[in-house]
Amino acid sequence: MNLDQNQLVSEVMRNSVAGQIEALRSLEARINGSFSAALELLAECRGRAIMFGMKQSGLVGQKIAATLYATGLSTHILNAAETWEDNLSMIGPGDVIIMLSYSGRTEELLRLYPAIRQMGNKVIAITGDPAGPVAGQADIVLDASVIESREDREQAPTTYTTVLLAIGDLLAETLIRRRMFSSPEAQQSDQKMVWVRDVVQRGDLAVVSPDCSLRKVMQTMTSHRTNLCLVMEGDLLCGIITDGDLRRNLAGAESLQGIHARNIMNGTPICVQENISAEEARLLMKEQGIHTLVVKDRDQNVVGLLTIDSV
Repeated sequence: MNLDQNQLVSEVMRNSVAGQIEALRSLEARINGSFSAALELLAECRGRAIMFGMKQSGLVGQKIAATLYATGLSTHILNAAETWEDNLSMIGPGDVIIMLSYSGRTEELLRLYPAIRQMGNKVIAITGDPAGPVAGQADIVLDASVIESREDREQAPTTYTTVLLAIGDLLAETLIRRRMFSSPEAQQSDQKMVWVRDVVQRGDLAVVSPDCSLRKVMQTMTSHRTNLCLVMEGDLLCGIITDGDLRRNLAGAESLQGIHARNIMNGTPICVQENISAEEARLLMKEQGIHTLVVKDRDQNVVGLLTIDSV
């Protein structure tokens, strides 16, 4: 490569950087109430943040999903090109849907809207065309529009992907700060951040099957010297049994015969992700009046238990 070619390449690179810097400055000027509304929706999400995107949007969506997961939010990325039925089967009632679209007219996203609306899920659209049909059907629209040449749009919309990544990062960073300082107790804490994954009890857990007899449940809890037993069917968590559950059921029982774990378990135990802060978990236990939480990983597998004494 001769000197003229080197100069040309350097000039192209500098122009690319300058264009992306300008796009980020433009994004800064567009941060408004829509971003705050999106943050609140994600902060109050009781399910998962499920992302749909095609091509570059889908690839960047994977990075955004990973970043949001680091805040303690359960996330999932789906390929909008998959069959309509397969995608909808993955959506739960508490999930927040995030649509990622450069053109703002992605057909694969538009065809999902009627069913998503029928299920009642909230939708955040992050799009390069805030006036397009993808944005028009969303509850909240985040403007990711950029000025790019036709050649850039057709080959590699690098400026758009930079802005899209920045939006994901700013949502994640603000979400972390919001959760850290959402209570007076958290504001007063100047201790080093401790995560649930650092203090969770992973080994020697008391586990029984749903068909296990009440006597076996009592023996298992006694041998493990614990006041809580997991009811598992393979890797699936069916529920939990506490010493309080045992006392309540033994009080009026004439016989232990015919009583199984599934008959006395709490089938909807409170669970947390292993990547949330220990302080947040402690506040949750205080709020719910409980002493133990079931801890899961990002794939919803049980990894252990967290007690109030450990945080």
